[in-house]
Amino acid sequence: MTNYSKDRYSTDVLVIGGGIAAVFAATRATEAGAKVIVVDKGSIGRSGQTPFASGMTIFDEESGHDRANWHRILEENSKKLNNPAYLDMYMDYSKEIYSDLEKWGATNTGFGKVFRDKLLANGNIKVIERTMITTLLEENGHIVGATGFKLDSEEAVLIKAKTVILCTGAGGFKPNGFQVGSLTFDGDAMAYRIGAKISGKEFVDTHDTNSETPAYCWGLPFQRKWSMGLPKETDGPVDGGGMALDLSSAIEAHKGLIPVEMKRPEGPPPGGDNPPMDKRPKGDRPPMGKKPEGRPEEGKAHLEMSGDMVGGASAGLSVHKAEGLFPSDDKCATNIKGLYAAGDCLSSMLVGPIYNGVVGFSVTGSAVQGSVAGKVAAKYAKGKSFINISDSKMSAAIDEIFEPLKKEKGYSPGWVEHLIQGILTPYYVLFIKDKDRLESALTMVEFYKDHFLPNLKAEDLHDLRKVNEVKNMLLNAEMKLRSSLFRTESRGNHYREDYPDQNDKEWLAWVVMEKGPDGKMKLEKFPVKDFKKLIA
Repeated sequence: MTNYSKDRYSTDVLVIGGGIAAVFAATRATEAGAKVIVVDKGSIGRSGQTPFASGMTIFDEESGHDRANWHRILEENSKKLNNPAYLDMYMDYSKEIYSDLEKWGATNTGFGKVFRDKLLANGNIKVIERTMITTLLEENGHIVGATGFKLDSEEAVLIKAKTVILCTGAGGFKPNGFQVGSLTFDGDAMAYRIGAKISGKEFVDTHDTNSETPAYCWGLPFQRKWSMGLPKETDGPVDGGGMALDLSSAIEAHKGLIPVEMKRPEGPPPGGDNPPMDKRPKGDRPPMGKKPEGRPEEGKAHLEMSGDMVGGASAGLSVHKAEGLFPSDDKCATNIKGLYAAGDCLSSMLVGPIYNGVVGFSVTGSAVQGSVAGKVAAKYAKGKSFINISDSKMSAAIDEIFEPLKKEKGYSPGWVEHLIQGILTPYYVLFIKDKDRLESALTMVEFYKDHFLPNLKAEDLHDLRKVNEVKNMLLNAEMKLRSSLFRTESRGNHYREDYPDQNDKEWLAWVVMEKGPDGKMKLEKFPVKDFKKLIA
């Protein structure tokens, strides 16, 4: 056993993640009297999808919003699979959240820096960045802390905590074109391994990109959108709403009604006779970093986009707020005592299995859930004592973290990552599903898990991060395939070619999975109507 350098900490509340959910979880927990540590593998305010938020929808009765009407519309638009308890939470707190953001000066361009500075200025919050948490520690069904490693030095990090809030976002298979490259289902995977229930994995996000800027989601016209800060949106959900982020294009492509191709552009390819963007005359390139006046008309940027649509830009991602830890109540708790989740790693089913056509629901929902989780976690921690973690358990966790660095031979995590992408990215696997194709993909995923994962080798700390990300992606690939096989109907952004109809008699339910006593994945239906029993 190698004696690695260790940084040891203890805290009332440990927040894992660095986006808007984590910021509100941490600040609200300290307001309730808790000591907080925030750990992120990136940088606070610049991690995950938070930097790409472009507006917040606020429920405000003074603006004419009606609670009962919002409930009716979201239930209808979500195909009856949303969770009304979390919509109530949204409506209860969204106005308060936005008021705080305005006071912080966080609604304008550069809000990520405001978030980071807000945490750094709080004497009751310790911020640890560029540190990857790899393992959650539990004793007898209680969360007791976490372990991980620093990305810039060969040091282990051990944190004892009375409670943990996961704000680790959703995840994808590191696709080109959408801002989920750093999100690899870390929270879901760590929680599943200690017995947490997971849900929402069968639904898919369908953001696309285009052939002229395939690695830049939506292309240059949307550059304008990302420089708008977080303006308040006053429109609520509408009947028949939807953001065109459904599966209709994939279904049409599958039927041969639209071409599945990327046309070769006329003239030299980028990098040929065209100078780099920053070397072109100012008149030939779009303004950067300049805040535009007003918001572009709905759909305008899409109309301006040139090039052919390319799907799979967000491969692996689910509908926001659909996938993640399954809540055990209406306040972000899970079935593991002391473990909470907020934002895109909580399966709150805020809008159900399909986008409801409202800009800013996702980022606002994350902030609201982080706020509630922070308050509840701080209350839980009061009066609690730290649960001892055995030295043997901590040593085993640390040895497991650094084991890939010791191997002289093995498989590159980057190579296995490409294998995962090759199996899961094609539209005919997770977009247009069929039993035979799903089972074929699952066979390969199981082979990768059994043969490659035990033999992953890391050349350096960057590789070590990728080793853990690949493990988490592969576990989630299995979750997505098994839940897609389990739901034998089509609903929202889950389409089974062999079960094309919606089946309300059998499937007004969420698919919930957990690790069984035998170590295998166990799936079951949880009827939507039964959630009321958890909050009675």
